[in-house]
Amino acid sequence: MTSISEAYGDFYSSLPPGIKRELDALLLSRSGLLSELHLKLGGASSVIIGGERINLSSRLSKEELGALFSRFTENSLYAHRESILSGYVSLAGGVRVGVVGEARYDEGRLVGISNITALCIRVPNGEFSHKDELLSAFSAARRGLLIYSPPSAGKTSALRCLAYELAKGREGKKVAVIDERLEFPPENYLDVRVDLLRGYKKCDGLEIALRTLAPEVMMLDEIGSESEAFAMLSYLNSGVKIVATAHAESFPELLKRKSLSAFFEREIFDVFFGLRRCGDEFFCEVTRTDA
Repeated sequence: MTSISEAYGDFYSSLPPGIKRELDALLLSRSGLLSELHLKLGGASSVIIGGERINLSSRLSKEELGALFSRFTENSLYAHRESILSGYVSLAGGVRVGVVGEARYDEGRLVGISNITALCIRVPNGEFSHKDELLSAFSAARRGLLIYSPPSAGKTSALRCLAYELAKGREGKKVAVIDERLEFPPENYLDVRVDLLRGYKKCDGLEIALRTLAPEVMMLDEIGSESEAFAMLSYLNSGVKIVATAHAESFPELLKRKSLSAFFEREIFDVFFGLRRCGDEFFCEVTRTDA
């Protein structure tokens, strides 16, 4: 029988003993899955299990938080410097750890983060439950597919699933994924035609993929800048279909996001796949702008 530590991977085994004991008890007494663990110095730590946020009674010391951060960075801050400056550390299995601390600037440029006060561990869970609907939405898109949802509602899981499903088999498409935050485990794509450009900034990855890989589908997680919109437009004109994700509670809210206006004005996406979550259940809706 698989233990809780084995089910959730290396990060779980690295947790401080007090936190781990409390989590073990919670996970054994509940049927839901662990999707987020927010560890805060001193107190106010919490966990999301089955979509429900639960406050933890265990208190985390500065030494425990520092030791955990050191384990997550493999005792090499330099090796993880770029991602830390972007506010996160990537772990095996697609686990992402948000880092909260004190910013250090040099002549207006962010150069480091010190005095870590919290770590927010986001945990991907199992298979995506709306695979058929997602594939149908992709097939309906002539230009691009945008997947949107609130935080922790399955955007990145949907993107991981779609990348694999499109690329598998003898007739699989050539898929390039710009995996800026290292959330796509390479071992999951060894048998399919998926190229993972890991750690690249989105615009750099788009240019390199188009110039050197000749993909049929380009995928990006969490878009939001005008430079990305201009880059995507040029690739759409080359016949490459774009799939991306963005944060939004609903389709009307998505259309109101100023950071995404450039994408909508240039009609980069013509099909929108929305996700929402209730407990461990996921629900989807599809909107077509050319219907």
